Amino acid sequence: MSDAELIEIIARMSAGVLCLLTSAILLVNARQSLAARLGALFGLGAFAYMICGSQTMRDLLGAWHLPLVPLGWLDGVFFWWFCLALFCDQYRFRAAHLAPAVLILAVIPIDYGIGGPLVLDLATLVKQLASILLFLHATYFALLSLKDDLVDDRRRFRVVIAVSVGLSAVILMGLDIVLQDTALVTAYRVVSSVWLLILSFAFAMWALRASPVMFVDRKTVMRRHDTAAAIAAVAPADKPLLARLESAMEAGAYRETGLTVGKLADRLATPEHRLRKLINQGLGYRNFSAYINSHRVEDAKEILADPEQARRQILQVALDLGYGSIASFNRAFREATGEAPTSFRRKALMAD
Repeated sequence: MSDAELIEIIARMSAGVLCLLTSAILLVNARQSLAARLGALFGLGAFAYMICGSQTMRDLLGAWHLPLVPLGWLDGVFFWWFCLALFCDQYRFRAAHLAPAVLILAVIPIDYGIGGPLVLDLATLVKQLASILLFLHATYFALLSLKDDLVDDRRRFRVVIAVSVGLSAVILMGLDIVLQDTALVTAYRVVSSVWLLILSFAFAMWALRASPVMFVDRKTVMRRHDTAAAIAAVAPADKPLLARLESAMEAGAYRETGLTVGKLADRLATPEHRLRKLINQGLGYRNFSAYINSHRVEDAKEILADPEQARRQILQVALDLGYGSIASFNRAFREATGEAPTSFRRKALMAD
């Protein structure tokens, strides 16, 4: 056994142990959190990938690695699910989210010797490209609503997981395709294995120190706060800011299209971080859009239930409330009420 192979084996086995530790930690903290459970699943997938993603490891373990092959190749799917659940408080697992897993599982039997070398290479390429697309989308999703996130720990983690895990996975799988059967493949395997060990260690440390506010049950997410209770509960130093915030909302500031927490902070003449903290810790909202939508949806319900405005188009209602499109309005309204605006209007007007 060469020195390069020995380093690769030690690095990958150590990384695998750390991934298992991460899964155990997240399962302990899971409780009612879907994100924590999917994070634990991602850790198991990462463990399997450490074992099965290297020819050196497969040769060392022989047939013992075969049961882990499906789990390892689904690691990109698990990471995608984890990011969707962690960064979207209203995330619901849907049947459509199984599609990438079905695609990858469909070609995995080829790894067990079904088909010739050309078929095997094609199947491997399909799995790698599918995983690359999933990691890219997870990275994009993590960064997409970065400024909207009011949970400080989670907002920082968005950047870390997007840059370190998502982009690293894309780069490593891309190099795996490009450098296969070249003179640089041995050096690549050593470097990539050590880098995976570093990422696994960092992910385990994050899991150990992860704040409980990172993981919440979708049903407990704040939808509408009690203003009187909020004023009584916030720190005395924050009460003047809360009063100015509520006054701005009553004046219709939430109807501004494209309103961000930064713009609102400028309007209230306060530092952005202080306004973020007030809306998150004082009022209980995890995303700025959720706070704004709580006011917009209440207005929408009044408008849609008003017989005198029965002929007003849903699109016009959405635009007047500050939504950029009918789709974003429908999504926010459905999340808040459980039904579409048209259905809500029909029932409200029939009741009158």
